[in-house]
Amino acid sequence: MSDSKDQGSVLKFSHVPYNERWEPLKPAIVKIYIEENNRISQLAQRMKDEYDFDAQIHQYRYHFKKWNIKKRITTQEKETITKALGKRSRKGISTSDVLIDQGGFEKAVDRKNLKRYIYQSIRKSCSIVLRPPLFLRHDLPYAALERSLDDGSPTPTGPATPSYVTIHSPKEEESSSDPPHTMSPTQQLVQRKILSDWARLILEDGVEALMAQLGKDDRMLVVTWFHDFWIYAFITAKYWGKGPVSWCLPSIHAKTFAEGLIPSTSVHCSDRGPSSEPLAQKTNSPFIHDNPTQLCNWSIHDEEPDRGRVPSPSVRASKYKEQFDIYDESTWNEWPIDGPPRSFTTVITQGLQQNIFTTLQSESLPFATDSIIQSVDNSLEGFQAEALGFAIMARNLNVIDDILQQLNDAPDETMKMSENISAIFPFHLAATFLDGAKACCRIMDRLVNKLEHSGSIGVNYVNNLGHTVIDALLVTILRSHSNISPEIVSDSFNGRSCFPGQDVDPCGRWDADSPCTRKLHASGRPTIPRNWKHMFCHTAIQAICHCISTIFLGPSIPNINTTSGLFTKRCYHCGLQLKVGPLHALVLTAFYLANEGMPGENLFGMIACLVCLLTFRADPRTTMDISIPALLGQDSPDVCQHAPINAAELSIGLMQESWSPEIKLGWKTLTAILQYDIAHRQDQIPASNSENEESGQIYMPNADSNDCLLSEGKYIAYCRHYIHRFEKRRKHEVVYCGNQLLGRIWAVIQAELLTYRRLSEDDLWLSPEFSLSCVLRGLEENDDKYILQLHVVSNGGVAEKRLKAHSHCGLFDADHPGCARREEACASYYGNLDDWKRTTFIGANHWDG
Repeated sequence: MSDSKDQGSVLKFSHVPYNERWEPLKPAIVKIYIEENNRISQLAQRMKDEYDFDAQIHQYRYHFKKWNIKKRITTQEKETITKALGKRSRKGISTSDVLIDQGGFEKAVDRKNLKRYIYQSIRKSCSIVLRPPLFLRHDLPYAALERSLDDGSPTPTGPATPSYVTIHSPKEEESSSDPPHTMSPTQQLVQRKILSDWARLILEDGVEALMAQLGKDDRMLVVTWFHDFWIYAFITAKYWGKGPVSWCLPSIHAKTFAEGLIPSTSVHCSDRGPSSEPLAQKTNSPFIHDNPTQLCNWSIHDEEPDRGRVPSPSVRASKYKEQFDIYDESTWNEWPIDGPPRSFTTVITQGLQQNIFTTLQSESLPFATDSIIQSVDNSLEGFQAEALGFAIMARNLNVIDDILQQLNDAPDETMKMSENISAIFPFHLAATFLDGAKACCRIMDRLVNKLEHSGSIGVNYVNNLGHTVIDALLVTILRSHSNISPEIVSDSFNGRSCFPGQDVDPCGRWDADSPCTRKLHASGRPTIPRNWKHMFCHTAIQAICHCISTIFLGPSIPNINTTSGLFTKRCYHCGLQLKVGPLHALVLTAFYLANEGMPGENLFGMIACLVCLLTFRADPRTTMDISIPALLGQDSPDVCQHAPINAAELSIGLMQESWSPEIKLGWKTLTAILQYDIAHRQDQIPASNSENEESGQIYMPNADSNDCLLSEGKYIAYCRHYIHRFEKRRKHEVVYCGNQLLGRIWAVIQAELLTYRRLSEDDLWLSPEFSLSCVLRGLEENDDKYILQLHVVSNGGVAEKRLKAHSHCGLFDADHPGCARREEACASYYGNLDDWKRTTFIGANHWDG
């Protein structure tokens, strides 16, 4: 009897002091509370009755917290368990196989509770809205991204399963009637949850965030699916209004690969299992492609933009016939005006929903495509902004007009739509995908004049990388006409092997859907080869200068002197961040063209851009803390080497004796323009030595004219160009009209761009009518007679006026003062742009200032 009593005393630990009985009684407490599922009040009573242990409810709660014991698992624990289950693909896995450690005791997971959490999580994923830009970034196929993605690091597997979670995987016993890889309903639910989570990660943090957690095969699937949609939306936007009414993968391949080899990779299949043939053997196979021509195409602004096009009989037919050669765009009909109304946004939305742009099956992807599609339905404004982005990249003005018109027709959504449009940075996108051969400045002009308020360029002049729109134009110059690496231009490009927008050539020699470009990337090469490029040419120069004019003559004018986001350095000694101004950035762009540019580079293009910026009031006197040694990679940790310098001083400091004579002449001219304009603005230069007022080239104000404006703290006799009436009305000066020599230079540069292109590879890059030597001599001697020599053209040995009358600031009497047409600038017809096969006539810009 006493033994039995002693035995009971040991089990109850009655001999142990009260405060020390908690730990010995812990197994009994946990069993009654957790395993037998009693409430705390019931637990307290049973412990009192069965173990002679009298404790209060609050004491139990204290010890449960101390022991980390709770009936309900936390949301974080549910998430961890779900991810752990998602890693198990064996048939028969169940939530009943999951145990969670709490205070040293394993507890089975409440199956209903966990399933309820999974259902709620999936529903939550379906409520997420699209935040642009999501689809706009995927212009490269996986083969071209593979090198940057495959860095030799271990294949990501996601976070390890915590030690407090145990999953007992049953032995797989497949019957002959079971299909392979059959998942239980529980596993299907878990898998659905995992895929929804990956989709949510894409929507919240971008595709890159998901790819960081995936292995190579799944990364390939993700990149391929998004790129397939990118090229589908791009081509649909580019050719909207003519040719095929709808595009799908076969027609895209037929158009973009022409008659060449269509790449076939293991990702275009419905099975996510490994391919029988290694990917490397497929994607690294060399594709045969022709290099693009070295000769530019060009566009001409015209009041009758259809004058250069002779429609074929099929195009003139009253009824649209969808019979054409997919390889020959000249056989494509324009869509009939009386056809059913079509919306570009609706068409690509349907393409996304129907998955017609790819051969990848939705079930083969490592994310829930229906969650992505649902996010589009949840945010039609966001996807419309994405559609606008594709229209800008494809340079289709009609699609842009349609989308902007829809914006204007829905005033209730204007604010929300403006926020989504701002998120894609449309002005930077237009500058990045610049096309001087087919669109010139027309896309930028339309955006500048149509996007208002929070969507205007005045509000969105600087993007999320800290780059201004001018910066984006400078990047376009460097990526298209030099061999410079992206990380040299901006820290924001670190880790990138190629510049954004590289697949669109500013002078129209290749495009993102060109067979040569598609085959290049399919072969695994992410960057445009050096031998495709040529020097900064007239077509690209004119497009850049016209965009600058459009931006700074628009209704919402940004500050042209906004600090640049390019070429930023940090002092090695004191740590000061060294930023540059817009003209400093232009000088550095010219420097890299001089060092890394293409054969024949003479810097005329950078001189044209400089004079254009100066005309629109970029201030050459602005100084910035700059370290030339740091820019050249020669900075020292022992001393600060930066000093406040202006763009002319930077230009002098960067001069290289090793340059060719052509580049030296261009660099000296660029430097002289900066020095001359700085001195002129500081009133250190008298009027030029030959004020040829009788030449008929200058509009001179009347003595009693009211067209004189107060500028730079003093009265300057302004010309009577109509732009100054706009300035007077707006009380805002938009052009610098105090430097007549600069105006003469700007006028003759415009004429050069309007009248000359290389017609063969043996032709010079500059016309015989233009001479940088004359410009330099006129600046050095402060004598505009040398500049005026460029204002005449020889016709049968007789000198005739080359230019029509222009203003003191170099502007012509044109429908748009910054984008004059040839007939508005030239006194007679001369030039060599009559090759209609290389010409695209586009609408003339009109200024409503």
